[in-house]
Amino acid sequence: MKRSRRSGLFVLLLLVAARFGAAARTAPATLRIACFDLPGSFNPVYATNETAQAAANKSYQSLFQFDPQGVLRPDLVASFAIAGAGNEIMLELRPGQRFADGSPVESRDVAGTIAALRDPRFEYPYAADLEFLERADAVAPLRLRLLLKGRYAPWKNYLTFKVLRADELAAADPQEFRRRVPAGSGPYRLAAVHDPQGFELERNPHWPGRLRYERLVYTVLSDPRQAPLKLLNAELDAAEVHGDDAIAYAGLKGWQRRFRLLPYRKFGYTYLAFNLRRPAIDIGLRQRVYGRLACGRFLDEFLQGRGERVGSPFLLFGDAKKPRPVKAPPPSSAGRRRLRVLTNSESALRRQFVIFLCQELKAESVELEPEFVEYRMFLQRLKNGDFDLAVSAFLLDIDWNMKDILSSAGYFNYAGYSDPGMDAALELGLSEMDETKRRTVYEKAHAIWLRDLPLVPLFNLNYYMGVARDIAVPRQRFELVGSCGDFFANIQDW
Repeated sequence: MKRSRRSGLFVLLLLVAARFGAAARTAPATLRIACFDLPGSFNPVYATNETAQAAANKSYQSLFQFDPQGVLRPDLVASFAIAGAGNEIMLELRPGQRFADGSPVESRDVAGTIAALRDPRFEYPYAADLEFLERADAVAPLRLRLLLKGRYAPWKNYLTFKVLRADELAAADPQEFRRRVPAGSGPYRLAAVHDPQGFELERNPHWPGRLRYERLVYTVLSDPRQAPLKLLNAELDAAEVHGDDAIAYAGLKGWQRRFRLLPYRKFGYTYLAFNLRRPAIDIGLRQRVYGRLACGRFLDEFLQGRGERVGSPFLLFGDAKKPRPVKAPPPSSAGRRRLRVLTNSESALRRQFVIFLCQELKAESVELEPEFVEYRMFLQRLKNGDFDLAVSAFLLDIDWNMKDILSSAGYFNYAGYSDPGMDAALELGLSEMDETKRRTVYEKAHAIWLRDLPLVPLFNLNYYMGVARDIAVPRQRFELVGSCGDFFANIQDW
């Protein structure tokens, strides 16, 4: 009798455990991620900061996207073919992709998105990226024909915009559209915004693939140094860890037991720009500053393991372009030059760098006056040329193309640099479809830059993501993030 009761109780416990176990297995899994600001817009057309891009990457799809190793791969595209004289491209889209409202993703949606992004009324910040397109035609529900204005080597790089519904765009008032969160076809959709604390993404009910996490909760950290504490207290599952804290990680066993540290890189760099409109910023001065920063010990002593030097503005050269000394005239005997150096006050690292730079350049008879301004004012002064020297940073497309920065009409050419040889090389680099020949073109552009030195690339910081130990991290995680990527862009595969 006792044995029977025990058996019955054991079976009951098994049933209860199975019921609660099933509930636990079917309960929506949530991943809690830290961010350092709230997106200025959840509309992917106006997603210009890193957090906004991170949200857009999970809610919208592109024709092409960068994989975890920084290689461009198809996203919505199933196949493509280049025809004509290299300026006609036929794209086949993957079937079965749907927007969050259930409507299918078709070629007319891509054509409609391109038309809207090129329409000046929508004020797309990166409209210049699509100037290489002559037209886009939907020739079948899943077939798109692109006609380019000419041969354009990095055409896939600039088909990474987010595809939106053609019907929604056609009915939109451009000014009202800025405030809208349009439907996307990515694995997630916006669920809630808790201004200023964070936001949440939930599963797109029409996503055809698997998702480990049904919900992503982003929390804004006012101070990046809070990240390890939040990970230790299990308040977050993942957070970017400050470089100094990453260095301390090796000696803290408690940290190592609670979370792992995953290194990755951002395709960009911090740089020093010279305002070439100023007569005092002559080539001799630029050469001496370059020699002291790029060829001396100053950067190593400043970085102390927090990053790596950058030897060329063309990052794809990698270590193939080590900084080499240039012959520079000695400092003028006319006395110290007094110049202003501008940077963004919201970046502690850049502020620290400028303070060190002021001391370093005294040896070149340069007296620097630091000016720290908030980010919007910083950008405005860069565009207006209201500086002598400026310390800023680029997050770049993973390509050779530096036309925006080094061409005479480049949008980010804050130095006011203009050279016909550089302009010609940058144009040729865009039209050369052969990768070997294209590299040779940029070798020439690198040599022109080194001769003129409108800016000095300085360093690329080391970045680390702290991830809780109970999170299964895939081998194919992101190791390189470009201007339109983020570390968790492939989160659906985690």
